[in-house]
Amino acid sequence: MKLLHWEHGGFVLYYKRLEGGTFPLPKTSSAGGEIDWSELVLMVEGIVVEKSRRRHRFSLKKAV
Repeated sequence: MKLLHWEHGGFVLYYKRLEGGTFPLPKTSSAGGEIDWSELVLMVEGIVVEKSRRRHRFSLKKAV
C-alpha cells in the first residue's frame, strides 16, 4: 500500500507491505466510498471495528 499525504511541510509518502494476508477494508458510510483518517489508520494497523458509534463532539459556536 502506498499513500501520499499532504502535511504542513510538504508531501509524505507512506509505504507498507504485508508479508501475508490483505488489508481489511472498512465499511464506510459515505456515498463516494471515501474513508477518513481514523478509518485509514485502523485499516493500516489491522484493527477491525465491528460495532462502533460515533458521537458528535462538542464545539463552541462563534456568535455572529
